[in-house]
Amino acid sequence: MKKAVQKILGMALITMTSVSFAATLTSLNKTQVEQAFVGKTLVSIPTDNLNGKTINNTFSMFMDNHGHIWGSMSQKPVDEPRADEGVYSIKQDGTVYMTWNHWDGAKQLCFHSFATANAYLNVGCDQVFHTAFMKADVVQGDHLN
Repeated sequence: MKKAVQKILGMALITMTSVSFAATLTSLNKTQVEQAFVGKTLVSIPTDNLNGKTINNTFSMFMDNHGHIWGSMSQKPVDEPRADEGVYSIKQDGTVYMTWNHWDGAKQLCFHSFATANAYLNVGCDQVFHTAFMKADVVQGDHLN
């Protein structure tokens, strides 16, 4: 019994220590977002957020250096076009604002990007996960148009 209590206390201590030393992700700033995304084609993992819902679809996008964006889904979403275009802007703190001509009701979206060792995670300003782009799937130039 005494050994069981010691094990439980030990595991609790390890868990609390691990949580307190866990790495914290910091969102990319404007320069980092531009270096990661602008002038490049990005292909997402097969999970995306469209119209406020998580969908199983691979999303590809290209952002030019003039505030224009093009996107394409691997499968046509229900009641939405397979491809769309729109505009974007990046604030100094790295917050990205984009508005598609059709997707998401043509309403402005806002998101932050976070870099891990092998991916860029995109999370909405409402703290909803949108998608992730594996760094290996980010290529220089426009491969959509």
